[in-house]
Amino acid sequence: MPTNKYILADMATEKLERELGMVAKPTPEKIRVLETVLPSGRVRLESTLYHAEKLKKITISKRSLGKSVAGTLVMLIADAEYDLPFTLADITFDFAEKSKISAAFQLRLLVNDEESMKKYVDPFTNWHEAILKLPSEESPLVAEPGEFMKANPPPLRYMRSLPYDCTDQVLKYTEQFFDIFLGIYRKAEPVRDKEQRKKMDSFRSEFNNHVLGDDPSGQVLTRIFGQEKARLFYEHFTYL
Repeated sequence: MPTNKYILADMATEKLERELGMVAKPTPEKIRVLETVLPSGRVRLESTLYHAEKLKKITISKRSLGKSVAGTLVMLIADAEYDLPFTLADITFDFAEKSKISAAFQLRLLVNDEESMKKYVDPFTNWHEAILKLPSEESPLVAEPGEFMKANPPPLRYMRSLPYDCTDQVLKYTEQFFDIFLGIYRKAEPVRDKEQRKKMDSFRSEFNNHVLGDDPSGQVLTRIFGQEKARLFYEHFTYL
C-alpha cells in the first residue's frame, strides 16, 4: 500500500497553487463530504473546489471504498470566455486481490474542430503514445454511457489498469500531463469570435443537460448518494 493513497491530491494541490495561484472557493457543506455504507464497505467522497485566472472550477476529490480502494480525481474547467478543454486526471489504488493502480486522463473539447484539435490535443500526442507503452489493460466502465456521451467522445482519453509496480511511472506521466496543460493554459486568450463563442456556449449547455445521467460516474453517484446530492455535486464541481 502506498504511504499516501491520495498522492494525486497533494501533487495537484501543490502544483496548481504554485503554477496557477489557485485559491479555494466556498463549497456547500451538504456535498463537501459524502458518506454512506454499502455491503462492500464505507464509501467516502471529500471534494474541494478552487478557481484561478482563466479557470472557474478546479475540483480535487478524494474518494475511498472501505480499506481496499482509494484515489483522487482532479477536474479543470475554463471560464466562460476561454475555450480551454475540460481536463481530467484520476489515479486510484485498488488493493483487493491483486494490487493495482488505475489511471484515467481526459480532454474534452468545447468546439470539436480542426483548430481546437491542433491547439489542445496535438500537444499531448507524444505523451499519449508513451503512456500507452506501459503494461496495462483497459479499465472496465462502471456503467453504460448515455447517448450524448457516446456521440461526443473526448478526443483524448486514457483509462487503464496497471500493476502497482508502475506507480512511479504513472506519477511521472501525471506530472507531464499537467505540465503540458499548463503550457497550453499560459497561452490561452479569451475567444472574441462571436460564432465560436456561440458554439462553446451551446456545447456547455448541452453537456450540462446530459452529463449527470449519461456519465457512468454520475450514474454511480446517483445510485449511491441519491439524485439530489448527485445533482448538487455535478452543479458545483462538474458542470462546464
